[in-house]
Amino acid sequence: MTNVPQEEDDVYRAFGDHWADVYDEYADTHNFPTENAKAVAFLAELAGEGTALELGCGNGHIALPLAEAGPQVHGLDNSTRMLASLEERNDQRLVRTHHGDMANFDLGKRFDLVYCVNNSFTHMLSVDSQLACLHAVVRAMEDGGKFVIHLNLPNTTEFVGSGVYGNQRTTVVYVDEYRAMVRFTRHDPNNQMYIMQDLWINRGGLRTLPTKLRYVYPSELELLTRIVGLELVERWGDWERRPFDTSSMRHMSVYRKRRSI
Repeated sequence: MTNVPQEEDDVYRAFGDHWADVYDEYADTHNFPTENAKAVAFLAELAGEGTALELGCGNGHIALPLAEAGPQVHGLDNSTRMLASLEERNDQRLVRTHHGDMANFDLGKRFDLVYCVNNSFTHMLSVDSQLACLHAVVRAMEDGGKFVIHLNLPNTTEFVGSGVYGNQRTTVVYVDEYRAMVRFTRHDPNNQMYIMQDLWINRGGLRTLPTKLRYVYPSELELLTRIVGLELVERWGDWERRPFDTSSMRHMSVYRKRRSI
């Protein structure tokens, strides 16, 4: 089993360190390579030959292929283990990595594209930290730059029970003849939180992988982005630009700095 974080807030700061050595295997079981290729195509079109910054870059599933497509890519992450994994693949030094917190960063450089994908934004566990991140994003954007955020829509309908020990759900996330993952989730509706423990079972034994997310509704995101001076340019239901509608389970939203009147 993995070590339990000493403080609850450490789940955010230690997420990448907990997941670094299993993330590739987890990604392969969830069709991430196919989805990431679509994301890279979407982002490359916006970045062109300019500069791009990924917030929560992890081990480079998006940053490295995006850099191969043309932009000069920087990656920011708070996990030294994830960044070390990225550097092992970064033999051509296509991505410049930075160790830091996306809730409060200043790289001393401005970018044509800043992006935060695969729900990474929800790893920040308070409105204050999410708002601080957006302020930092605006400071990091060129005047004509874009900000892309990719978020899942919260599905709270499958939770059962109520009270302190209620609002829970158990899900078999993946199973084959070699491994399985079972996810235990508690929903905290007052704080818009999912508190999760993933039980990863394979031939090597058992381990738990903690995650905590603060989900954000599109209407709330609109308020937060307006506060920091961003305006919505387009919103899609997937990376292939299918419409965002009532059947959508996620959204890819593109922002720019609000023009002065």
